[in-house]
Amino acid sequence: MFLILDQVPADFSLRLKRVADRKGVETLFLTSAEIVRSSALVFYVSTHDVHLRLRVQDRTVELPDLDGVYCGINTFEPGLWEWFSPEDAEYAAKETQALWLAILASLPCRVVNPPALDTLAGTLLFWPELLYLAHRLGFHIPMVITLESGSVAAELLTSGVPARYACLGESRIREASFRPEDVSSLAQRQDHILVKEEVPGRPVYVTLVGGRTFACAPDAGGSAHPVPASDIPRQIRTRLRTLHRQLNLNLAEYAFRVMADGTWVFAGCGRPPVFAVAAYGDALFAQIVDFAMAAGG
Repeated sequence: MFLILDQVPADFSLRLKRVADRKGVETLFLTSAEIVRSSALVFYVSTHDVHLRLRVQDRTVELPDLDGVYCGINTFEPGLWEWFSPEDAEYAAKETQALWLAILASLPCRVVNPPALDTLAGTLLFWPELLYLAHRLGFHIPMVITLESGSVAAELLTSGVPARYACLGESRIREASFRPEDVSSLAQRQDHILVKEEVPGRPVYVTLVGGRTFACAPDAGGSAHPVPASDIPRQIRTRLRTLHRQLNLNLAEYAFRVMADGTWVFAGCGRPPVFAVAAYGDALFAQIVDFAMAAGG
């Protein structure tokens, strides 16, 4: 059985399920809300044994039934327990997160992606941490600075520096391209502001699925087309696989900007992939299913 977990019925996970179904793979799809509200779970782990029994409506899944898992759940949100007090909901979310971290980390089958301490869907580093790792491996990286207030950031960005910014005081940190109409609201921010250089050059995205590479480049129309893996310089491929291992990921999409002089600048990491889906379609999902079921490299 292929167990697919996600925060919500997202397009990526639903398409993954459809491709698995077409390949004749038995699947079970669960959202975080269904796990909380519609399932019963028995789990224990000891030095010599792991036991799991998951019951969802009329289906019961035990450890030997699982051949592969895809997890797109980052965290369990306290809002899933709306009948609890805020304090109890926060506690329930943390305990459920810890429980599923233990489950996913102890499964003998392949998990796409293995859980990290703060997210069940695989390592997701903040920008400075990710760029630090990339820089250590020899990648060219964009400039990233943290400024002490929105007014200082606004002064820099209005000078014409091509950059994106994010307010570090928000509960969900989101990057945005700077627009002139943002000046007033940004200048009033008292939080620290992260500013990241926007590197000129041709965007190229490289998705790794286990040992397979799917490279692509966006089209002018907003879609994407495949790029032969041989077009990626050997040292970029070598460094990227090392970074992939260090992040403990087996499915991720890495962004680059290829400058006019041929320099490849590392521009980020995303999971699940977005541009590779547009470029490769169901062939990419079929490879993910094969990899999850240990049939792909």
